[in-house]
Amino acid sequence: MHAVYASLTALPGVVVGPEDANELADSLWAHATQEDGLEHVLVLAQSADRVDLILFLLEGSHPEPVRRVAALIRECYRASGTLPSKYEVPGEPVLDRLRPGAS
Repeated sequence: MHAVYASLTALPGVVVGPEDANELADSLWAHATQEDGLEHVLVLAQSADRVDLILFLLEGSHPEPVRRVAALIRECYRASGTLPSKYEVPGEPVLDRLRPGAS
């Protein structure tokens, strides 16, 4: 199983809370396909200015799980009527922060 960490930063003046984490989790599940291999989503609003996400993908479900998660988050953002009013536009993943041996 792959565990991929991501975060979304709130727009200036926006305070995020648990209801925002729930909304984001629901959006991820709504947009995930079987090919994504999404098994579990953990979304936490532990800070007022961002939400942290850990997405768990089945091992072998996608050759580049970090890129797949980033694409899924961007798809949710584009399709949502509310996420763009709360969060900065998600960018490309920062791949140089991978731990050695992690994927």
